[in-house]
Amino acid sequence: MTTQQHSTDQPHVPLSAPESEAVEERDAQPAPSTRRERAGLSWPVKVALRLVVPAAILLVWWLVSTSQRMGLYVVDPLTAFDRFVTDFLSADPSRFFLGDATYDHLFPSVGRALAGLAIAIVVGVVVGIVLGISPVLTGLFQPMVHLGRSLPSPALLGVFFFMFGTGDLPKIFLIAFSIVWPILLNTIDGVSSIGQVRAQAAQVFRIPGRDVLFHIVLPGAAPKIFAGIRTSLSLSLILMIISELQKSENGLGYQLIQSQRNFDYAGFWSVLIVLVILGVAFNLIFKFVERRALAWHRGATQQND
Repeated sequence: MTTQQHSTDQPHVPLSAPESEAVEERDAQPAPSTRRERAGLSWPVKVALRLVVPAAILLVWWLVSTSQRMGLYVVDPLTAFDRFVTDFLSADPSRFFLGDATYDHLFPSVGRALAGLAIAIVVGVVVGIVLGISPVLTGLFQPMVHLGRSLPSPALLGVFFFMFGTGDLPKIFLIAFSIVWPILLNTIDGVSSIGQVRAQAAQVFRIPGRDVLFHIVLPGAAPKIFAGIRTSLSLSLILMIISELQKSENGLGYQLIQSQRNFDYAGFWSVLIVLVILGVAFNLIFKFVERRALAWHRGATQQND
């Protein structure tokens, strides 16, 4: 018998408990390169990278405001930020350090935008689930959905004023009508992508329809629903401004058009600063809610990867 055959015919010696545990821990630990890839960049580097573009925008803004060759009158950043502090902030603790413009214009605008977004979420998710579950209803109403999505929403502002008057209702309904389509289409797509296997499994196990809706349909479609809500959230700020440009007595859109008519350039840029801050705040709040609501989905995705 050769030496190679003798080595292969040797009996396997089992490892002791500490040795087997050490081998399992060694095998379970990822390679250093894999750990570095998962860790990604450190948080100071991430923060620095996220500040590069805003800093570049401020620098370009300041250069344009001080340039005499371009022929443009642009308020410098310091003047605009000073006007923002004067109008929207205060030193009064009883007013929560907020200025008159915050109560008179910012809060009404945010209220209308959130009201329109809430209506769009409810209508888009409910109708999207119904259409996504039933292929027949999808075929019947799909042309109407694409027709409504293709309508130019800002051009319908006069129609909403004619139907609902000149108060807050036409503005809220215009925002809701304009931003409901991403939520509706994503919900239909998410519900349709769940597949027949889960539906048949639910029928075999005789799972009640209510449990199927809240434990199979909604969780399966939730990632795409949140993607549609994210798009609608950004659109709600745009439609909020558009809806307040006519027949309004308050709001950020009203403040923009009044500052433009009065050649108040500093006030105009201060409102733009508020819109930037508002957009960033909305995005951070939405990301926090999305991470909490879809924590299970993120964990499952990482596990499958």
